[in-house]
Amino acid sequence: MIIMKIIADQLFRRVYDQDSAVCIADLEVRKCRFESCGFSLAKDPTFRSRIVRSKIIDCTDGGCVIGCFVAEDVLVEGLKTVNLLQTWGAVFRRVVFRGKIDRVMFSPFVKPMEREGDMQRSFEKANAEFYRDTDWALDISEAQFKECDIRGMPAKLIRRDPETQVVVTREKAIQGKWRQLDLSKTWWGTALQFFIEDGEPDVVLVAPKRHKKYKALLDGLKLLRDHGVAEPD
Repeated sequence: MIIMKIIADQLFRRVYDQDSAVCIADLEVRKCRFESCGFSLAKDPTFRSRIVRSKIIDCTDGGCVIGCFVAEDVLVEGLKTVNLLQTWGAVFRRVVFRGKIDRVMFSPFVKPMEREGDMQRSFEKANAEFYRDTDWALDISEAQFKECDIRGMPAKLIRRDPETQVVVTREKAIQGKWRQLDLSKTWWGTALQFFIEDGEPDVVLVAPKRHKKYKALLDGLKLLRDHGVAEPD
């Protein structure tokens, strides 16, 4: 029997994890605040940190840097972010985001200003191998986002709410039919252009239910689907 340790109502300030290869397991972190912290700031996949069989409940991010960690069998339920919380080069296996989640972005780049080079290629190779052995990566079907941007993750590994979270393949994006649609009240045009430039095979576009433009963004996704740009599901 596994007994999960609980940490609740604590403030963590300027706590850094770099090149430690630490494994955090069987932990529930509840109603904690993290300020100016850094997690899994590794330059080599061998030294990335891991979090497994854990829960993060109703926590708050205050300007943290989340690097190239590995997450397996993790629940994130309720998450407040002061700004946009980004993960850099991280990978996920059976990770659920649920409830009210503020602004998050999942990026495949380990360092945003160094998108080429041996370090980035080493993580791309390691991450591709990780996802080849993954049944599913993220479940965002019950998340109520303020903002959600997912890049560099295979769409087939993401469990979605098909009404508000759609898939666009590279082939459909390159065809360019979306350029003829009125997406002016949304950011889907910009998102699709970035998607084409990134060179990924597919992308999940998420209409965040707690964003003030939610209805316009949702209508934009419906427009993409009605015109054959987004997959029909």
